[in-house]
Amino acid sequence: MSIPLAILGGYLGAGKTTLVNRLLREPHGARLTVLVNDLGKVNIDAGLIADHDGTTLTLTNGCACCQMQEDLTSQLMMLVADSHPADGVLIEASGAGEPARLALAGAGIEGLLLTGVFVVADSTTLPQKRHDKFVGKLVTRQLAQADLILLSKTDMMLDDGTATRGLIASLTDAPILNTARIDNFARLLLTSPQNPTQSRAAKNLHKLQPETVNAGDVFEHIHVSPKYPLDITMLEDLLGAYAGKLARAKGHTGTHRLQLVETDWKLTPATPAAPQLVFIAVRGICDLDALENDLKQAEMVGPAGLEPATKPL
Repeated sequence: MSIPLAILGGYLGAGKTTLVNRLLREPHGARLTVLVNDLGKVNIDAGLIADHDGTTLTLTNGCACCQMQEDLTSQLMMLVADSHPADGVLIEASGAGEPARLALAGAGIEGLLLTGVFVVADSTTLPQKRHDKFVGKLVTRQLAQADLILLSKTDMMLDDGTATRGLIASLTDAPILNTARIDNFARLLLTSPQNPTQSRAAKNLHKLQPETVNAGDVFEHIHVSPKYPLDITMLEDLLGAYAGKLARAKGHTGTHRLQLVETDWKLTPATPAAPQLVFIAVRGICDLDALENDLKQAEMVGPAGLEPATKPL
């Protein structure tokens, strides 16, 4: 019997990780394996974690959240060959990439059944992003590759996302669901009536290939791992100065979790952990070297009760 495989895509900050966290907490009764680009951004309550070895987060409900490897095909083949395989696999695609590529990687593996490509669309920013001269093409192509659109953040819109829904409907005939109105996210992902020959992504990628958007041509990023936690007051000043120049930032400061999408950012107190942060910007918009130097100045030295990081999140 084949293992259902779902791909979760969408632009930076659309809400993919929020859905992953929701999936891992839902009482769906399924043993799931979730592959993510950055394991550290998955925020799971300590009481739900049975084991954490740095690259895999094993939960008490039998689910596992793993760091996605560069050799994705080999990683998926190992999951299929496991003596106790998962009930389903979800891959969270990079917000700077095209989810159809991951769909085709999984479609070629015996023992996996591609249920579809699910793309999260941010109802608050999509209308502007679609026309952005830097990322508009990428955002449009992500939507075009979706079997199902998941419309997020509608609670932040006065019209409940109606206008954005209409815009999406003019760009693709894929069904659109409001993430706030999905009762069982796991069932949606694992039982969607698609297969490798029916999936929009699998059928259309070869047509899109000549114009493929290379994320490295559009974005640049830095990944910082400070020895000690960052001073939150200094970091707040930096975020105020760099917000608007960055497309996305996320991670753990050592004492807080950071989430930034363009001009909006939030620092949330969290259980102390090894500092790990990533900052992403459209090429030419932000001086990331200067930002990295500024972050070094914000690093605290020997704060009481906290030791230097010895292993990644």
